[in-house]
Amino acid sequence: MATVQTGTVDVNGGEIYYEISGDGPPVVLVHGFGVDRRMWVDQLDALSERYTVIAYDLRGFGKSSMPRGTYRHYDDLAALLGHVGVEDVSLVGSSLGGRVALDFAIAHPEHTRSVITEAGVPSGFDFTRPPGTPPGPNRALLRNTLEILSDEKAGFLKSMVADYSRWHRKNTDPRIEVEPPAIGRLGEIMAPVLVTVGSLDEPDFHRAADMLVSGIARSRTHIFEGSGHLPNMDAPEEFNRVVLDFLDLNRHYSLSR
Repeated sequence: MATVQTGTVDVNGGEIYYEISGDGPPVVLVHGFGVDRRMWVDQLDALSERYTVIAYDLRGFGKSSMPRGTYRHYDDLAALLGHVGVEDVSLVGSSLGGRVALDFAIAHPEHTRSVITEAGVPSGFDFTRPPGTPPGPNRALLRNTLEILSDEKAGFLKSMVADYSRWHRKNTDPRIEVEPPAIGRLGEIMAPVLVTVGSLDEPDFHRAADMLVSGIARSRTHIFEGSGHLPNMDAPEEFNRVVLDFLDLNRHYSLSR
């Protein structure tokens, strides 16, 4: 198991918690809504053999502070990278984390080497959930995800969701995304992008994947057959292989191209 360095960085009135392991070109793992950096436990050892892996808690989740005013997830990430002395990165983002990664690629293209999304959606994407659905983990999505996972993994996911503060259900999130939203600016993303989704995930995420591949010039897709919303958890060996193959392929991608 790789040695893990932990720390926090003060950003715009908040504190962002992070963990770093491994050695090599930097890769940032960005978790989804209602969970935290621990969702990547099956990726850390595999990726840190070849890469410096940075896993962190988004503002409002895990060990990071709750929002206390307007903020931008992608600027929090930029500040974190500056704090740890990293110039450019590859990003692996799950669901909300994919949204953050895409916003970052638009707002900070000079720091984006490549992007991998897992059930990622661009900012500005309209979900087909009924009006008035409260923010937070989608119960049906969570239920379907748990059914696909092994008992051990399902228990682990339940524990992460139980640890989630539910802050977003009780407060109006002052988060700011890129403006105009990423959904109309996908053509601005010049870095290579791998768009992934589980075959059993909800239709919205397949629709978003189609949008991303259609709108981003240097993109391709991978479908995890038999997987749900979290292929990194229900099919970790395949997920790690696909991610490492893409990272290795673009290891020497020049940001100046």
